[in-house]
Amino acid sequence: MLRKLTHILSCKEATRLLSQRQDRALTMSENVKLRLHLVACFACTRFARQLAFMRTALSRYRT
Repeated sequence: MLRKLTHILSCKEATRLLSQRQDRALTMSENVKLRLHLVACFACTRFARQLAFMRTALSRYRT
């Protein structure tokens, strides 16, 4: 288990997980790796905020 958690995500992998997180629950390993990446990466953190904003805006638009 520890070996799986030590893999550092690239921004490409992180954005893929952020997108997938919109449609499915991430595994514990994916969640931990993603959180560690987001602590260190401003660009991916901004992307996560943009996804959340778009999801909120779209849900309001549908109503």
